[in-house]
Amino acid sequence: MIDVILAIKFVHVLTAAVLYGTWLGAACFMVMATRSGNPSVAALVAQFAVRVQLYVVAPALALQPIAGFPLAWAIGLAPLNEFWIVVALLLYAAVVALWLLALRVEMRLRNIARDAALERKPLADAYPRLVRAWLALDGLIFASFTALMLLMVWQPRLD
Repeated sequence: MIDVILAIKFVHVLTAAVLYGTWLGAACFMVMATRSGNPSVAALVAQFAVRVQLYVVAPALALQPIAGFPLAWAIGLAPLNEFWIVVALLLYAAVVALWLLALRVEMRLRNIARDAALERKPLADAYPRLVRAWLALDGLIFASFTALMLLMVWQPRLD
């Protein structure tokens, strides 16, 4: 049984690390590209960031509960009766909702930057406003991811 627990825990921890690290890396590159003020750079990096979000972050988001629930059951926990798991699930739902909103904003940023680059024009006036909204969403996502990692390691109980 320990081999099954180890395998499930490995998948759960690995997807958490991929999720957190990949998302954070893509966000950092988006910030640097935006600060360049160059529409071509912003367009290329935003295109890359959106693809990474769709091909790496989205599957990792999906795998978290797919591995988390079996892991909890395998180690003898009733997931919905554990305080820290319930809090983690609420935070996780918030992360998914915030991530979907941020991804939508990233796609709009990508489109605006691509249009500006193709037309050889500066970034549209809406771009800085969208960047601020995206940064606010990403700040909330970062805080939530960090809290989720803390809950995974700490596992506070109310008993």
